Amino acid sequence: MGQRFRYSRWDGTQRGFDLDADALLNQINDEIIHHGDVNAALRRIMQQGMRDRNGEQVQGLREALERLRERRRELREQGQFDGELGELAAELADIVDEERLAIDQDEQRATESGDERRSEIARNAAARRRLQLDALPDNLAQRIDSLRHHDFQSPDAQRRFEQLVDRLRQQLLDQHVQQVSSAVENMTPEQMARMKDMMAALNAMLERHERGEDPQFEQFMNEFGDFFPENPQTLNELLELMARRMAAARALYNSMSPEQRAQMQALSDQLLEDMDLRWQIDQLGERLQAAFPNLGWDDDSGLEGDTPMPFGDALRAAQDLHDLDELERFLREASSPAALREVDLDKVRQLLGDVTAESI
Repeated sequence: MGQRFRYSRWDGTQRGFDLDADALLNQINDEIIHHGDVNAALRRIMQQGMRDRNGEQVQGLREALERLRERRRELREQGQFDGELGELAAELADIVDEERLAIDQDEQRATESGDERRSEIARNAAARRRLQLDALPDNLAQRIDSLRHHDFQSPDAQRRFEQLVDRLRQQLLDQHVQQVSSAVENMTPEQMARMKDMMAALNAMLERHERGEDPQFEQFMNEFGDFFPENPQTLNELLELMARRMAAARALYNSMSPEQRAQMQALSDQLLEDMDLRWQIDQLGERLQAAFPNLGWDDDSGLEGDTPMPFGDALRAAQDLHDLDELERFLREASSPAALREVDLDKVRQLLGDVTAESI
């Protein structure tokens, strides 16, 4: 795991360490007296921790790994991503019920009017609409497609359905673009146009890189850096950042049942009109998978909770779970204190908190 260090002149604002040489040597001496081996003493302190000058316990790797496992359990139990298909199906059923009620009420009013001609027209219209509703497919994507062509009796039911379709279209669009950037949500048409410009510039940069030319990374970040608040410093950092997001998104879809995945794909095909952007994102995903094959592209997300999660929240949780797995492997394989110099302390702080990061 790579770690970037930033050095600056001491100005009194930096936080020092609560450990000093005497405290560390005393701890080592105690271990040597009991076990007779310096290397074994260091490994033992690294595993079990020690006390600082104030008598506070500094976590060892054993306690850090315990905290890691606890955090993993918390993330797994947060919820799961199901594309919000269950909520959509329930809302759609309620809209259909509202439409059926409006059909019944219109037919009843016509019958009570005493106008035979009006009553006959209302009966025929009601029969036609009921037939359409009775024939709605069970498949969610197909049901939505059928209702898009339904002649609604209820203006309120029609309005609710159109709002549902608009909201679903926005969610599907967000799911695609959030695979690339963490800084986009509820995209406006203007943001969509800029997203396309960014993808075009990104692909052009990758093509220059593959030809051995200057990729012009700095120019790209000057223009589109707001899409990447993580502030990658090199092209490879940017590509790995996007690859990790895409692998986490793939894990979410891998966790869905085949039927759920098929419904999500059908909804995307039906509602996302901008096929070019989808194609660019899919192509980028294939490119990144080839460049970073060891990011768990075929894994599932590990989310096991009962509560449905929005895509953005589930994506962050899936990324954190993957990062925890990587961190656990690193800490388990660390055979000496020197090996810990390679740990990404910012990532440890983000995943496990300040105490564990400072102890490491």
